[in-house]
Parts: sequence; C-alpha cells; structure tokens
Amino acid sequence: MLSVASFSSSKVKDHNLVTKPNIILILADDQGWGSTSVPMRAGLKASASDFIKTPNLERLAARAVVFSNGYASHPNCSPTRVSVQTGKTPALLQMTDIIHRNSGPFYEGNKLNPPQHINGLPFEEITLAELIKTKRPDYSTAHFGKWHLGNGGPEKHGYDQSDGNTTNAEGDTKADDNPKDIYGITNRSIVWMQQQISQDKPFFIQLSHYATHKAIEAKPSTIDKIKQRSAGARHQSITFASMAEDLDEGIGMILDEIEKLKISDNTYIIYLADNGTYPTKDLGNINGPLHGWKASVWEGGIRVPFMIAGPGIKHQYRTTDVISHDIYPTICEWLNIQELPAGIEGGSLVSQLALASVQSKIVRKHDFFVFHFPHYQLNKGSQPASAIIKGDYKLIKFFEEDKSLLFNLKDDMAEMVDLTKHYPEKLDELKKDLTTYLSSIDAAMPTKNNDYLAEKDPGLKYLPVKERLLIEPYFVLD
Repeated sequence: MLSVASFSSSKVKDHNLVTKPNIILILADDQGWGSTSVPMRAGLKASASDFIKTPNLERLAARAVVFSNGYASHPNCSPTRVSVQTGKTPALLQMTDIIHRNSGPFYEGNKLNPPQHINGLPFEEITLAELIKTKRPDYSTAHFGKWHLGNGGPEKHGYDQSDGNTTNAEGDTKADDNPKDIYGITNRSIVWMQQQISQDKPFFIQLSHYATHKAIEAKPSTIDKIKQRSAGARHQSITFASMAEDLDEGIGMILDEIEKLKISDNTYIIYLADNGTYPTKDLGNINGPLHGWKASVWEGGIRVPFMIAGPGIKHQYRTTDVISHDIYPTICEWLNIQELPAGIEGGSLVSQLALASVQSKIVRKHDFFVFHFPHYQLNKGSQPASAIIKGDYKLIKFFEEDKSLLFNLKDDMAEMVDLTKHYPEKLDELKKDLTTYLSSIDAAMPTKNNDYLAEKDPGLKYLPVKERLLIEPYFVLD
C-alpha cells in the first residue's frame, strides 16, 4: 500500500537540477560517535578521537553536512539495518534484537522474560531498493557487505547484485590483506560502479562494512604503523585504531573512484553507523563524551557518526535530530519518488542540507524518536529498556524496576543529571508519549518471570556492571 509523501516544499535549487543522481550509502558497523578524527560536534574536542586517524572521513566531512545529533534507530545491528531498508522503526516491525538470537542467557532465567522478535526482513515490506526499482526502473541497485537481515539476502529484496545472505561471520576473514573484508567490499563496489557508469546507468549502492565489529582485524602494516604513535589521553587501543584506519582507507578508495569516474557533481554520499561501539579498554569512552555503549539506549549506544555530501551541499554542522529511518524518504526525494509505502516513520532530510536561511522543518509521523530494546545483554550491563527523545529532553525507562530517568541532552549529553524531580510535567509528557507510541504499534514488551530465582540469575556476575552503568557514563570493564 502506497501513500503520498509529505515532503517539505523548501527544496534546494541545486538538488532539483540533479535528475538522475547516483547514491552511495556507507554503513559502518559498531562505529562510535567519538571514534573517528572527525569532530562530531563543532567546537567539542572530545567528539573526535585523540588517537584514531581517519583522514578520508575528514575529506568527506569537509564537504558534508555533519549531523551532530545523528542517531541509529536501535543500539544493535539487525534492527538498525531494517530501519534503513524500510524507513520504519525496529519497534514497529518487531525486530528488537539481532536475528536468530532468541534463546540462551539473554532470554532465560532473568528477572524479566524478553519478548520474541522476528528473524528476518519481512517480504511484505517494500524496501528502498524495491521502491527504486518500481518507480525508477532506469536505476541499478547493489548491496555489498553485511546484510544480517536474513530472508534470502538483498537480491530477494530489490537489489540487483549483492554478496548474498551474509551475517557477521563473513567479516571475520582472518586475511592480512583483507581484514573484515574491507578491501573486498570496496573493490567489488568499485567494479560494480564502473560497470554502471560504462552503461550510462544511474545507481544506488549500499556498502555495509563489517568493521569495526568484533573480532578485531587489521593489516599487520597498519598495526605496526600505529604502534609507533603516541597514545592519546582518552584513546589508546592499537588494534581497534588499526581496524578503524583500514576501514577509513577503504572509504578513501571509494572517494577516489568517484573522482576518477567524474561523477562527483552527480553523486550523493550518506555515511553513518548501525550503533555505537562496544566497551573497549580505552581510558576514555571510544564513543566520545557520551554515556554507555552498544546494546544500551544510553547515548553511547545510539548516537553515531552521520553525514551527507553531494550536489549543492556545503560543509556545515547541524544539531537537528536525525535518525537512520530518515534515509529512506531522503533518497526518495532525491529521486523524485513522491508516493511512499504506508507507515513510513522517517522524514526527508533534504531541507536540512540547505543553507540555514532556507531550511524548513523535517516532516515526520511523530515529533519524537523512540528506541525500544526490551532485551538483555548481560555482559554489557544492559537490561530491558526504552528511550524517547523529544526536543532537548530524553527519557529512559528501565522495565525491571519500572524506573524512569530524565535528561536534558543539550546541557548534559553524558546523561549524568537526572531531572525527574525537577521537571515533573516534562517527565509525565515523555512517559505518556512513550507509552502511547509503544501501545499504538503493539510493541513487543518484556514480561515478569514468575519462576525467577535471584541466586540463579544468569547476569549475577555482571550485576555490578549494570548498577554502575546507571550512575557512571564510562568505565573499563574487567
């Protein structure tokens, strides 16, 4: 079922001149907000790493809109990926954890019983690639790298070419010359782009990298180079930095190829990550001056690098809240696809790529973001929770104790000052919005475990981590 989209009327003239743009979407894996050498917020030194060097991302950022408040739709892999493909929240689609993780200690014996979730991208959902092939049949589509959405892989969901129904495993190459398949993904993408240009075909391609997900892999030469570097005050991990810098080299190869093919003036590039980075041994949070990490609804789990470059776009920082399910309608506006599937929750970001003087509001179904993770990741101190961001305020609800925390992200991005007692009206407003939204989409919720035995809790040894994470934004796990 399709419905007419409500795109902003304030478009940029330069965008409208591009009738058949190429679109390159690069999705990094587990790359934290502060884990590159690009400052993610203007003037905030700690929003860039003091050890990891990513000169090619700096190249991209120098001509991109950098969204300081860029979010993944979920703090875990598969759910964010489904949001990119559909323009909808993982909660709406009932994909609230990675596919095929449905049992074990994260699901059994805890104080709450996490809900089950779907284990593949539903075939009835009209993916971005499928919509492009229907509305713009002149376009070629491809997806290289990590899919992790099951159900047959990208070619069953609108992509002409892909690496197949990949998961995490394919990224563990253990190859010194191709760690995390960085160079394999890059080279396959380059060959495919060359083919499309030689045939004068416009294209949409998604490069979904396995880096910087565990297991950590990097070229020996990169590791040797970084061993000679002085440690940063916050970041020091040689192997993680090596993997991140190999990834950056792959991104540079794509940027170079765009120049070689002479398609810079007709190609949009979107760059973001699927969620924050996992806990590392660095003295400071690899995710930057944020609270928490991957698999948590704290900012460290959901705020990610997010930038867009292309025709008519000038470098600037934006503090507008944007999210991964905004990508679908954004690309549709670039391609003049005005009729979108029913239920799309994202909004086009095209108006935000203009100069500030001609910007207009993003049109979305809701004026807030909801992050629904009703699951455990015991080793990371994670517990079933949901969060809602509305304006400057964020509420986190923890389901085990029915406890809510309220923060002003503009003043406190580290989420250290709980405002529940200071702003009871704002607390009630966000609690109502969250409850109403989850109820309206029939969101899968955790339930009480009537057979729970505290002494047999599978997360017992991680209890100190869970408790500490509630009050400290970052610490090194044992």
